[in-house]
Amino acid sequence: MRLFQNSNPVIRSVKTDSVISSDQVTYMSVAFRTLVLIGLAVISAFLTIYYLASFGVNVFIGVMIGAFIVGFISVIVGTRSVRLAPFFAVLYALSEGVILGFVSAMYAGIYAGIVPAAIMTTVIVLLVMMLLYSTGIIKVTSRFASILVVALISVIVMSIVPMLFQSILYSGFYFLICGISAVLSALFLLLDFESIKTCVDMGTDAKYGWVLALGLMVTLVWIYFEVLRLLAIFSRSRK
Repeated sequence: MRLFQNSNPVIRSVKTDSVISSDQVTYMSVAFRTLVLIGLAVISAFLTIYYLASFGVNVFIGVMIGAFIVGFISVIVGTRSVRLAPFFAVLYALSEGVILGFVSAMYAGIYAGIVPAAIMTTVIVLLVMMLLYSTGIIKVTSRFASILVVALISVIVMSIVPMLFQSILYSGFYFLICGISAVLSALFLLLDFESIKTCVDMGTDAKYGWVLALGLMVTLVWIYFEVLRLLAIFSRSRK
């Protein structure tokens, strides 16, 4: 497990942090912070959908691009600065809520009922992965983590191909990429669970709870988008 810990920026910062506190991170504290971030994202998404009808799609495309940039910066800063993590975790949730609201509204306009199905599927995936991790059916090792990282890089590279060659879009190759990416996003939950477990076992200071919650939130958003894309593919194939 040493290689996994050393390759994880959260665990690395925990091991080098000399501050000792009696207030230690717990599973409940991480869960509570994650729920707070989810709640903020949901509120932001609903506000986006509400104002989308008033301002139109063209205006919100620019807003969504800005939200993506803010969210990207928030993840980088929030996962590397424990002191700034609470602020940037909230900022990420709000900015990602704008993207979630916009994308969900676009999909819902084409495929009826797809958003509730995607939310329910995301929750099911979370519960299933928690069960697989807690029962030890899937064990997170350094090799497992390395394979996931390599797989992620491969999927990113493969995802560029359909953008360059429009003829590949919605082909069997495209569907394969979507399927692999969806499975990969679910497996990355295991890395988040391992980070949380390691921090709790090490008696990490409670201030790291926001960093862990932010990491879990990022993965959940990724899973939701992948599920949404897969459901859209299945809905399109039925037509």
